[in-house]
Amino acid sequence: MEQMQTAYAWLGARYSLTKERMKEDRGEGPISYIAVILLIAVIAGAFVSSGIGTDIVNFIKQAITKVFQKGGGST
Repeated sequence: MEQMQTAYAWLGARYSLTKERMKEDRGEGPISYIAVILLIAVIAGAFVSSGIGTDIVNFIKQAITKVFQKGGGST
């Protein structure tokens, strides 16, 4: 019987500690998400304004063309 009381007390203490920790851990705030979106927008804007985006698209198109000209891909 004493073991059950000890186990019950341990579980109760564990539950209250977990509950307290969950209150503190509320996840990321909206500022973090906005910062990530702005960072992605700045990087995308840099690609568009520098012309690198066009070079990347052309490279990918050439690679796809080479694969299909040599008989690659699904048949």
